[in-house]
Amino acid sequence: MNGNPSSPNDTSNTSVVPQGGEPEQAQPAGAMPDGLVPRQAGGADSDGAGVLDAGPARAPAGSRKARWRRPEMLQPDVLRAYWLSPAGLVILAATGLALALRLFMLSRPLFLTGVTEYDDGVYLGGAIRLISGAMPYHGFAFVQPPGILLLMAPVAVIAKVSTATHAMAAARLLTVLASALCVPLVGYLVRYRGVFVTVVSCGILAVYPDDITTAHTLILEPWMNLLLLIGVCAAFRRGRLTSPQRLFWAGVAIGFAGAVKYWAVLPAFALLVVCLVTPTPARSVRRRRTAGYALGVMAGFAVPVLPFAAAGPGLYLRSTLLDQASRASSAVPASLRLAHLTGLIDILNGKGEISLHSGTHSLFASGGVATTATTSAGWGPYILAGLGAAVLALGYLWRPRRSSPLEWFALASCLSAVAALLAYSAFFYHYADFVAPWLAISVGCAAGTLCRAFSDRPAVRRSLIAVAVALVLGLGLFQARELSGLHTTSIYPDKAAIPAGSCVVTDEVSLTLAANRFSTGAGCPDVLDSLATTLVEDNGVSVQGGAKAAPRAVAAWTWIFGHAQYVWLSPDSDRRIPWTRGLEQWFARHYKRVNVHRGLGQVYKRRSLGNFSSQQRQLFAVAALDEFEAEAALDAEVAVGDLAVER
Repeated sequence: MNGNPSSPNDTSNTSVVPQGGEPEQAQPAGAMPDGLVPRQAGGADSDGAGVLDAGPARAPAGSRKARWRRPEMLQPDVLRAYWLSPAGLVILAATGLALALRLFMLSRPLFLTGVTEYDDGVYLGGAIRLISGAMPYHGFAFVQPPGILLLMAPVAVIAKVSTATHAMAAARLLTVLASALCVPLVGYLVRYRGVFVTVVSCGILAVYPDDITTAHTLILEPWMNLLLLIGVCAAFRRGRLTSPQRLFWAGVAIGFAGAVKYWAVLPAFALLVVCLVTPTPARSVRRRRTAGYALGVMAGFAVPVLPFAAAGPGLYLRSTLLDQASRASSAVPASLRLAHLTGLIDILNGKGEISLHSGTHSLFASGGVATTATTSAGWGPYILAGLGAAVLALGYLWRPRRSSPLEWFALASCLSAVAALLAYSAFFYHYADFVAPWLAISVGCAAGTLCRAFSDRPAVRRSLIAVAVALVLGLGLFQARELSGLHTTSIYPDKAAIPAGSCVVTDEVSLTLAANRFSTGAGCPDVLDSLATTLVEDNGVSVQGGAKAAPRAVAAWTWIFGHAQYVWLSPDSDRRIPWTRGLEQWFARHYKRVNVHRGLGQVYKRRSLGNFSSQQRQLFAVAALDEFEAEAALDAEVAVGDLAVER
């Protein structure tokens, strides 16, 4: 609670003086519902359109009822005033557009229950293992913090009472909802700036290309963004920092976002800096704000993480931090990264060329092309990024003192996220989604500042709003056309070739989840993330980085295959499994190919282990590993001999 309630930076619920600095008067008949603050057109924070802003309910100082007045914000008359205001209607429309585009993509043939992504199987499969009693990092390789496993634990129950396929469908629908909910949260943050800023910010997030494609299945970024925005909404009201109590809960939400993905540390640090530098009449207020927020972040992160990290801190840090930081992957050009960050992928085809008729071959619709593309996207992304940077610079530097703490926080989060994504060794299409909410807020507020030049010309302002709405709707229709032809390959032929209850090892666990062949039996290897298995066994080195030269990684995969009855390899297995010549020869001797008509990937069956017990399979795997190691030693001797002959 601020010791100086008239401070413009204080929004404590116990304050008896509103932001305008005038003592609160008795409410006359017909006045606005308590908790709503009417704002006149042309105000300091307005673009000229009158908007009703939600404010905290207040009661006389010392009243016992004061602490219970906030639930009045949920009363029907208050909600109507919030959502039926011009800015509220914009938020509703943008949320509807965002939800429609994401559901439309999920409605494409087999997108709800088929295989469209690698990571979703890792996270849902890990949650299923977790509720079955297996611990991540110890029972199975996992290179992310455990937050997503906890979030998906209720969904994993569906796999126990129904099928894994149904659980995956539920996880995808929930992820669509999480992504769409980010739009009204961004709207809540910027609506104090007026209708134009709300249209721009919510519109950008609703049609941001990588936010749409990322939401089609279970990926970390939508859930991390949702938790971050919940925390930021608790930390700011009308662009200003709230009370220490609310900042504590903001820290809890942001800390839990870090337990989903470590990247949340960038917005978390930006908000900490804002708490430290925002001026207050009393230093004690700043200290309480900073301490409350920092304590909340630590609690929000530690509570979900410590139970998993305590059993083996070294293994946890190596799996989730060191292996990721030292990860070597295929190089993705900076121009292609900028194309994703700026949204230019809407009109770029797979060759990096501008085209309005690429359809499903556009970088936007094809999504995962960023994992393998090495073709430059040309100068277009640099030009568009330069224009965006100019808008941000002009908007923030024209009248820097008028930018609120929220706006500076969003800009700092946006710039730090962009810098991190451009510098990181790996890049995937869903990485760009991390930037989306902060870019939307920053660009929207900067554009609103530039448009203040027309504050005395209402007709021009209305025209700008109409143009912004038309651009967002037009881009949404264009994206729907690009997505309309999407489909994915059926896995049902492969499912028919694998008996239910078999021990199946795959390099892409999404395959077995979609086919309801996810193996949870005793003695079957816990391989949820084949890439993580390779990384952990070779200290963060991927196949692209040279894992084939690591005997430990190759031996680990030989042991894994030695325990399986069936192996289901995806078309990209060579990017996750270190297929050396010796491993390929061993695999060919012990597995035979199952002929599947029009399947996805390739299914292999063990030649002579189908009816063996788990103990016999264990003994056979050990023998197979010894055989492989002997062959590897022989290959090494031959290589040394050949080298001696050459010399």
